[in-house]
Order: sequence, then C-alpha cells, then structure tokens
Amino acid sequence: MTQTPSNRALYLAFAGILFALAFPLLIEVTFSDHVREGEYNSRLGWSLILMLIGLVSRKPNLIKLLLIPFIIGGTIDIGYAISFGGVFTTATLEAVFNTDTSEALEYAASYASVPLAVIISAYWLTLLLIFQYLHFNVSATKAKTSFLVLGVILSLTAGYRITIMQKYHDTIPGVLGSMPSYYRGNIGLQQEINLRKDLIANTSVDVTLEQEQASQIYIFLIGESINRNHMSVYGYHRNTTPLLKQLNENIVVFNNVVSSHAQTNASLRVALTSATAEQGNEYRKALSIIDTANMAGFKTWWISNQQPLRATLASIADQADETQFISNDYQGVEVNRYDGFMLPYIEEALADEAKHKVIFIHMMGSHAQYANRYPKDFNHFSDNNVQAYEEDLSQGKIDSINQYDNSVLYTDFVVNETLVLLKENSAHIKALTLFSDHGEEIYDKINVKGHSPDNVTANMIEVPLITWVSEEFELTKPSRYRTMHDNRNEGFRLDNLFHYANQLMGISSSHITPSKSLASQDFSPKAERRVYKKSYENDLRYRLPQEPNEVASKN
Repeated sequence: MTQTPSNRALYLAFAGILFALAFPLLIEVTFSDHVREGEYNSRLGWSLILMLIGLVSRKPNLIKLLLIPFIIGGTIDIGYAISFGGVFTTATLEAVFNTDTSEALEYAASYASVPLAVIISAYWLTLLLIFQYLHFNVSATKAKTSFLVLGVILSLTAGYRITIMQKYHDTIPGVLGSMPSYYRGNIGLQQEINLRKDLIANTSVDVTLEQEQASQIYIFLIGESINRNHMSVYGYHRNTTPLLKQLNENIVVFNNVVSSHAQTNASLRVALTSATAEQGNEYRKALSIIDTANMAGFKTWWISNQQPLRATLASIADQADETQFISNDYQGVEVNRYDGFMLPYIEEALADEAKHKVIFIHMMGSHAQYANRYPKDFNHFSDNNVQAYEEDLSQGKIDSINQYDNSVLYTDFVVNETLVLLKENSAHIKALTLFSDHGEEIYDKINVKGHSPDNVTANMIEVPLITWVSEEFELTKPSRYRTMHDNRNEGFRLDNLFHYANQLMGISSSHITPSKSLASQDFSPKAERRVYKKSYENDLRYRLPQEPNEVASKN
C-alpha cells in the first residue's frame, strides 16, 4: 500500500524519537547480562507520549527540548553498560554518590575506550541528522489517530504509575528512572532510621549476657532465595552442599523451618526483630537482634552484598557499629559481584579487637538471575539429571535448574570459607548460623520459576536453618546445644528467629520469649503455621514430615 506524505513524515518522526530512546536499550541488551522487562515497555511508552505531544503542539523544537534529558540519560546508560556490563539501579546511584570527585575522574579515565567513544559519537551524530527532518505538521490520517490514541493511553498510564503508585524505576527509562527512586528511597530510609533510633532511645535496657567474661563471636549468614530442598545436606539428589555435609560434628541442621513470607523485606523485617508475621508494621516498634546485641555489649557488623536502599533492612543494619554494603565498592553492578567478595570484609571484622562480636552477612545467594551468582569455576551442574514437576522438561528449564543448583554450590563454598575464618579466630565461644529469607520454586512442584505471595508454594517458604558451634560452646553450654539438637525436627517459623538468635548468644531480656526459641527447653511449636493465610501443614506441604537427615543424626 502506498504511503501518503503525511504518514511518511509521521513514521519518520516516530522512528527518530524511538531511536533516541531505544538505542541505549540496544546497547544495554548487547553488553549486559540482564535487562528488566520494564525497560522495554518504558522506552516504547515514552516514545508514544512524545509523539502525542508533538502532534498536539506541532512544535518540533519542543520535542527536541523534551528529548534532551532522555538523550543525556541514554548516553549515561550506554557508558555504564559498556564499561560495567550492567544497567542503572538505585544501588548504582548509591555507589556513585559515595564516590568522591577524584575517584569518579579515575573511573572515567580507566573505562574510557575507543569503542565507547565511537558508539556515543554515532548515537549523537545520528540524532543530529534525525533532528533535521523532525516535524509534526501532518494532516489527519488513521495512523495519526492511532498515535494520538496510544499516546493518550500511555500518558494516563505513566501519570498514574508515577503520581499514584510512585513507581519510577519501571516507568521512566534508565538512569532517569533510578534517580527519583533513589531520592524517594533515601527519604524512606531516613524515616525508618529515625523511627528505630527513637525506639531504642525509649526502650528500657534489661539485657544480660551469659559467660560475659569469655570472648565470643556469632556469625549470622542470611541466604537469598535458597530452597532447602536443593541442598544435599537436606537430602537433595545432587551434591550441592558437599562442604556442609562434611561437618560431622558440632552442627545442628533444623529440618522443619519455613519462612513467614516469600519476599525478602517482608520476611526479614520480622525474622530480625521481635515482631511476628501477624503484626504487620509492628516491626517498627520491635527491637532487632542487632539492637539487643548492642545492648548486651557486643560490637556489631552488617556486611551486605545486596542493595543498600531497602529501607526496612537498611534501618536495622544502620544500628550496627560497622555497616558495609559492598555494592558501593563495585559501582552497584550486580552481575559478577559474587558473595565471595565479602570474605575480606568478614576477615577484617573477625580481626577486630572487640571481645564480643556479632557479624551479620547478607548474601545475594540464589537471587535471579542465577547464572550471575557464581564464578565460572562453579559451573558444575550442566547435565539433565534434574527432578521437576514433569519429566518432559524443556532445555531452558533444565538450564535454569542447573544454574540454580550451581548458585547453591557456590553458597556452600562461601559459608565454608566464612567458617574456616571463624575457626581460625582465637575467641573462646563461637557459632555460625545460616538461614535464608525465603525459598524458591524452581519447577519443583509447578511450572513456575521464582517466588511470589500470589502463587505461594512449599518450595518458596521451606528454608534452611543450620547452626555450627565451637567445641567451647558445646562444653560451656551443653544443655543449650543438646536442646537445639533435640528440637531439630520441630516445626518452626522464621519470624521467631529473633528469640532463637538471642538465646543462642546467651542474651536474656524481657523482650525474648523462650517458648518461641529452638534453643529453649520451653520451646512450644505451633500445631499450624500460617503463611499468607494458608496453612503450611494442611495447604502447602506436599512432602511427608522430614526425618532426621544424615548430618543431623550424627550429633
């Protein structure tokens, strides 16, 4: 069909606007391992919104002016994708704003390259050429009407998402969307920090510590998206946790633990505080494990490989004496920023002269994309020996399971390396606890990869809880260790971790309830554990209650 002059001008204008927004996306897709789906939608959507403005105003110069922020942002997106192999997030901006001018200039000099200069130059020169032919004074056609209708729809959608839902990151493309998200996150974070400081200041301190004269170190490793049913220490058919399985002494593997939520923030804000899942936002009025440890005289650390702007967790972490988000040292890039990179920070914390220490380590673990969570040396599982919801599984799903299992294998390595460092320390009483915020459905029971409260499965909430203790711990606290071992098969929900962690450390307080702790002889398991108003025992669990596994039964 022959195009009218109006339609040709119309399509040429749209192609020009689309190029300005989509070319940076093309570079991101080429140089980055993962680009969110929202990036595709937002760039197409803003192209149609700008077309609407152009057709209504008929002023090309106005559209050129409106395109300038997108072009500047796109140029930054291009540079970041080529230099660091990633896309902008709030963690990236946190890293940028924690970099001084001299460091920024060093980075710019280090990552400047001929390909980068050529690609950016080509982008700008093409835009200059396009701008010469950009005009919107076209007659009415069906194509024009379609652009107008789509533009109105996308304008209303974007306006609703930005003003009402305050979702900037997936509505505005690239670095432009990260900036308001970062700003809003900072405000929310500061509010949370202030609330927690007020809580601590207004809470009476009635905390005591057992064996106060002895040097003590406790490490809590927080995994991410670890489904315990993919850990060989829990009986998985692949040897994904060979190093944990070798720990035949002084280890307790709890076999019947579930998370209270299938989301990180929702889970950890009640796991790390005395609040329960049923109490909603009461976590803001509840002391955290770090708070009670500080009150008991411990020096505390929070070392994290996750983004620093999760207000709830960051406000809890902020109370630690030493807080380190390693994303700030790696320009916020999640790709190839492995959990093992935290080991030097852990070693430094262990070397500190404080007599009593508590170290929290927040891992990326098995966070999607799984293949980005481990170095190439840990690409161990690559065969078709998988167990899934159906036998005739596509190769893509098999690859996902293999990548997930490799991420668990790498977590096993990081946990062991941390334990080696802990064992080498001269402290008298030592313990290390591994748990995960939630699990992951990885085609185990249904055709789903991931975790969501809308379609929760047992695999999304069945998590590991494993504690290793030193011989001195066992000798000094034989009753507590024996009780932990006796309770290893009891049903436990992770929102009671606060009570278990404090009793493990020998902290006593009116804020701690022994009946909620696996380390207490008074522990009273609930007959029914509810997750998102569903009964785990009656609605979610599809396996028989687990028997003591090989590792646990040896203790």
